[in-house]
Amino acid sequence: MPRLIPSLVLAAACLGGVTAAVAADSSAVQEPYGTAQFKSYSDIDSLKTLKVVWDFNFADPKSVGFVFNNVAALIKATEDYGPHGFHPIKVVIVSHGPEVVLWAKQNYAKYKDIVDRAASFAQQGVKFEVCRNDAAALGFKPEDLDGFVTVIPAGPYALTYWQNKGYAVMEPGATLPTKPFTEFNKGDTGKP
Repeated sequence: MPRLIPSLVLAAACLGGVTAAVAADSSAVQEPYGTAQFKSYSDIDSLKTLKVVWDFNFADPKSVGFVFNNVAALIKATEDYGPHGFHPIKVVIVSHGPEVVLWAKQNYAKYKDIVDRAASFAQQGVKFEVCRNDAAALGFKPEDLDGFVTVIPAGPYALTYWQNKGYAVMEPGATLPTKPFTEFNKGDTGKP
């Protein structure tokens, strides 16, 4: 009988090994590429300042609210992970599409949440620039727009200017070039 116990132990060990091998095989099939790792950029502080210009040209002005989530994520990631210089991030938003109606004082009640969020970003140093051509096409003069925006000669002009100053252009979320008037901003213009 004493010889049977070592055999049982050996058999159990072998079965355990088979079970582990089957589990490992199963895991390899379910996770053929391993597990992701979280990392930031080890050389982020060598950049000193992240500079970005956001291209806003939205058929539906309310889309700006969704893209503000990306702006907030960028600001938060910069605070958390750097760079950690004196001015770690500079953000400019160039608005040159139908969403220009957002910045009109007359539309504040309709777009209050988005405009208040924009004003909060402006207090954090985000610059808002509005295309004079689109504003005029929509019936607005500079004095009709919120005080935290600056009216610039043209959207493409501003995007080119900032890009030549070393700012990365962020286009995600911007629609294709759009006429100033869309089904989404009817009734929000300064024109009768």
